[in-house]
Amino acid sequence: MKYLINGIIFDAEQRTLTDHTQVIQLEAKSYALLMVFVTHPEQVLSRDRLIELVWHGSVVSDGAVNKAISKLRHHFVQLKPEAADIIITKPKFGYVLNCAVQVYEHKPNRRYLTSKVYLAALLLLTLAVLLFVFLMPRPNTSASLVNIERVTALDGIETMISASRSAELLFFSSTSSQSPPRLILKSLDDGHTQPISTDPDSTVFASLSPSGDDIVWIEQDPLRCQIKRYHIATAKPHVIYDCSALQNIKLSWQNDEQALFIRARDNNASPYVIYKLMIATSAMQQLTLPLQHAHMKGDFLLAAHPSKPLLAFVRYIESSLSEIHIVDSNSLKTLAVHTIDHTLNAIAWSTEQDTLFIANHKALYRLAADTGAKQHIKQLSYPIESIAVTKREPNQQVVLISQYHASSKIQAYNLKDSNTKTLFSNAALNRLPRSKSEDVFFISDMDDQHTLWQYQNEQLSKLDMPFEFGFTRYDIAPTENKLIFEKLGAVYEYDISNAQLHTLFTTSHQAYAPSYAHSTNTVLYSSNKSGQWQLWLYDKKQQTHRQVTKKGGYSGYFYDETLYFSKRDQAGLWKLAAGEEQLVLSDFSNINWLNWQILNKHVYFYRKGSGIWQYNLHTQTQKHIMTEPEGFLHQYHVQADEQQIIFAQLQPMQGDIQMLTFE
Repeated sequence: MKYLINGIIFDAEQRTLTDHTQVIQLEAKSYALLMVFVTHPEQVLSRDRLIELVWHGSVVSDGAVNKAISKLRHHFVQLKPEAADIIITKPKFGYVLNCAVQVYEHKPNRRYLTSKVYLAALLLLTLAVLLFVFLMPRPNTSASLVNIERVTALDGIETMISASRSAELLFFSSTSSQSPPRLILKSLDDGHTQPISTDPDSTVFASLSPSGDDIVWIEQDPLRCQIKRYHIATAKPHVIYDCSALQNIKLSWQNDEQALFIRARDNNASPYVIYKLMIATSAMQQLTLPLQHAHMKGDFLLAAHPSKPLLAFVRYIESSLSEIHIVDSNSLKTLAVHTIDHTLNAIAWSTEQDTLFIANHKALYRLAADTGAKQHIKQLSYPIESIAVTKREPNQQVVLISQYHASSKIQAYNLKDSNTKTLFSNAALNRLPRSKSEDVFFISDMDDQHTLWQYQNEQLSKLDMPFEFGFTRYDIAPTENKLIFEKLGAVYEYDISNAQLHTLFTTSHQAYAPSYAHSTNTVLYSSNKSGQWQLWLYDKKQQTHRQVTKKGGYSGYFYDETLYFSKRDQAGLWKLAAGEEQLVLSDFSNINWLNWQILNKHVYFYRKGSGIWQYNLHTQTQKHIMTEPEGFLHQYHVQADEQQIIFAQLQPMQGDIQMLTFE
């Protein structure tokens, strides 16, 4: 039987949703859940009732119910974006399908043709099909997936893979988040594995050349950064570039191996940029990210074609929007720009064709570089970390993917007795916690998107919004009934008490890192709308914007009517006194823009390697209050009573490399 639900057809026999233009195949739980809603239209169903009907009374967590609901909502939104509220959450009661359900009966209009008209139409149709088959160009995306097999099964995770044109694979292997990674070279033809001798404590990235003759890697520690080239036959590395001015570097070889493309940024608070490094001369040229496009994440992924002078890089627009830029790697001329309606976490070229393999979380796609046509290949069980492409004999293209699922738990550290307890833990990546009295808010990908969740009285609930929340800094009001955040430069306020979302001001102000200032009536935010990052003050009643810093500002708080603030590209904590800025703390990294706080007379901030510190604004003394634990994400929040620190901590990870074989 088929049902019509808010203009979308649900085929219960085929287990599909369709809007006549695209079809979504429902997973088992989504199908079972929708059948329950269809048979109980406009009825509020409690969690217990859903568990009884969908999970048949099995013991399941609230998170599992939330995830199933979110997944089903997501399917409807894919077909009809305005259908986000098709399933409504009734706080403390349950869920309801918020529309009528009708049995769908398709009655096509019938027209009867004469035999002559019928034969003529049939002939025209046949000719059209023949022309399409024989005259239309065949797309590069015609190869079909024939097999998936595991390449590695080592303890821990295998990451940052690269491959030569001739079936050699390079990857890092690590047994835990704190153990130094080993660099390994593996032949896909005979399975031979060769460890590569590097400094495990400082080697942070490596890439195999297209010919398979050389490796470049990055050795970086607090004192130096070097890019080294290693010739595999002689086992001798030599330095080709001093990268001390750069951070978070990744590399990709040009097809002729005369140059490297480098993705890097100046510091943790600056956007990623793509450079071209000529190996023979060490000449470096910036290729991407003019100032007007300088977003926080910037151009964060890159891939050079292994056999053609082509470079692809991904520009982050926002959590649900990316751009793929195709560039001639010799002339540096832009050949194409394709908009993708989701973020990307990995990218690699086909070995010979002008197509790209791209990954969005667990989904693998093939993208035509010239037209931007996208084809879904495979939905995997774990997120894709990196992609490499090579060929095996006889002329068989394979796609290699490393995948693992990072997960983290929300912990509470007691400042009185130095004990730590777990507040919330599951198999998802839970980050950026904020506390409000006895409640905890955090961002999680437990429903395959970064959404904001509230954990209250051991009950978990999602804060429903008309868009993906994304990974963004947010601030809770002193009155604890509202929170504020930014999306695409606009600032929004969410009323926790009635679940209402309001737009405070639009994207034209290019806002970032907003926080409440003197009260909930004023908002402090950073913006580069004046040409550089400064702090601005917005008055909600007057609807006015006033610039408050002149020499740079990025995140800040008011204390005793004095503004304390950090800068985007310069370490230090500053204050504004009588219109003039004064340095308060010099050893205050700009990595603190996400988390630092002022409570009463204390500044709380993070120092890498040591943990969380407290600075007394009255006595000007510092105190180390929490040692950095293993897996600490430097995302934390000190409770208002200054008794506990809520923080995110990574859990042990497992992951392997899979090989997808194509015809």
